Amino acid sequence: MKPPSHLAIRVENLSKRYRVYLKPADMLLELLTRKQRHTEAWALKDVSFEVRKGEVLGVIGRNGAGKSTLLKILAGTLDSTSGRVEISGKVSAILELGTGFLPEYTGRENVIVGGMCLGMSRQQIKKKLNWIVEFSELGHVIDRPFKTYSSGMKARLTFATAISIDPEILIVDEALGTGDALFQEKCFKRIREITSSGATVFFVTHSMATIFDLCHRAILLHQGGILIDDLPRRAGYAYEKLLAQERDGVGENVMSYGLDAHDKEEAASGAKMLDIVLLNEKGVSVTDIWYGRQYTVRTRVHCLEDFPSLNVGYRIQRPNGEALYATSTLHNGVDITGRKGEILEIDFEFPCKLGNGTFLLGCGVGIRNDNVQTEILHILVEAYQFNVLGTGPFSGMVDLGLHGTTVRKISGNDHPLIAKSA
Repeated sequence: MKPPSHLAIRVENLSKRYRVYLKPADMLLELLTRKQRHTEAWALKDVSFEVRKGEVLGVIGRNGAGKSTLLKILAGTLDSTSGRVEISGKVSAILELGTGFLPEYTGRENVIVGGMCLGMSRQQIKKKLNWIVEFSELGHVIDRPFKTYSSGMKARLTFATAISIDPEILIVDEALGTGDALFQEKCFKRIREITSSGATVFFVTHSMATIFDLCHRAILLHQGGILIDDLPRRAGYAYEKLLAQERDGVGENVMSYGLDAHDKEEAASGAKMLDIVLLNEKGVSVTDIWYGRQYTVRTRVHCLEDFPSLNVGYRIQRPNGEALYATSTLHNGVDITGRKGEILEIDFEFPCKLGNGTFLLGCGVGIRNDNVQTEILHILVEAYQFNVLGTGPFSGMVDLGLHGTTVRKISGNDHPLIAKSA
């Protein structure tokens, strides 16, 4: 069954159960005695979501959350226990890179086999072959047995083969971490070409930067269920919160959303960030600031308990969630204490060195132990929005202050590279 015309994927109440046996013989004994000798583990439990055509959806979560299981079911390589999956469009899946390629075959032969598995004819593969080899940068080993390739080379060839077609739906499992930085950029460029063509992309990654860069939406999976399905930055915040809870054992209310009053929560961890503002030289709160001028970032913390040492900091991020800069009292060598009932007001100097654009401020407080922060108490995200106006002597998002330029004139015959070529 196909989903409605505006949807590429529709998943309803999808579940996947595995039977876990302590030892292989238990499976045979269970068949013979008809007495259960296994336990059940649910990789997915009642997962439902929709993906619109042309949408880029990312999936994040801890190891064991069910991410790869979900992708395998969508790709058709794994059956579900219950629920329904509806897909409309030609699918290309990049799951475990290198899987399905035959060790004894050459790289060239594996490209042909892999292309046929993706639904291409032999003639179509031959037309794409040179492009695949060039993209993978493996022309020097393409006729060697696949088993002689390194894991990175195997991943390159698999990825290049999978994206050589023009899919309507592309499913990717962690493949964007393939190879070195230059090859990763080629992968990103190709993914962007696919998305700009109107294709739907659904992929798993542990990289929040990738989620922020490519995705329209993001799903956070946890223990086989969807914890949040929202904008990438919101999914990122939820992931941060989840990690803080599991790492530090902090309470449910460790994070609040500053720009949405209805999302504000009472912190239950001993201290609460009240607000953060950006002040001009007159101490007036401003939302439009100018490059090159001095400002103050002011945060306020309400202490609900006594603390011998605290760390308070703030973070600047882009609207998509990508963090640009963060600092704290710990970074600045300032140790602060807090008494129950006190409100602490901390000012940070802020010389504006950002490029034009809109940015968000967030802040947080944690327990400090010597030169490390040992526990997060409360984080306030999206607490303040500001715009940077004016231009500086640089391009990009941040001025690093590298304005010195030295020019030297050297005779061409004296340069080793030129002299060597001559």
